[in-house]
Amino acid sequence: MLPDSESAKPEEDKTNDRITRVGRVLRKTHLDEIPQLWTILTGGMSVVGPRATWTEEERHLEAEVETWRKRWFVKPGLTGLAQIHEINSTDPKTKLRYDLEYIRRQSFWFDIKIVTRQVWHVVEDTVSMLTKRQNEEP
Repeated sequence: MLPDSESAKPEEDKTNDRITRVGRVLRKTHLDEIPQLWTILTGGMSVVGPRATWTEEERHLEAEVETWRKRWFVKPGLTGLAQIHEINSTDPKTKLRYDLEYIRRQSFWFDIKIVTRQVWHVVEDTVSMLTKRQNEEP
C-alpha cells in the first residue's frame, strides 16, 4: 500500500496509475464489492440503503449539507436509489435527495426494484466492457 492511498477517491480511478488492469476490470464489473457481502451477512450493512462515503468526505458533507445526518437513520447499503440513478458523490445534494427518498419509501418491494435495476446496470456495464475489449483486439 502506498502512503496516503486512502485519499484516492473512486472518481479518480481513471487517472490513478496505482490501479492495475485487473483492478479496473474488478471495479467496472463491480466484483470489488464482493467483500462487502461479509459485512452484510454480519449485519453491519444492508443490501440496499444510502451508500457509505469516505470518512473525509463524510465530515465535509456533514458541515456543508445541513440534513446530511438524516442518512444515518438507516444502515448503509451496497447499492441505493442514488446509485441506480447514476448519481455519484460529486453531487451531494442530489445524492442526499435520493437517499432521503429511499428512507421515506423503504420497503421490501422497493428494495427488490432497486436490486433488480442495479443487477441490470452491472450486466450492461459488463457487456459494454467486453464489447469494447473485443473491438480493441486486432
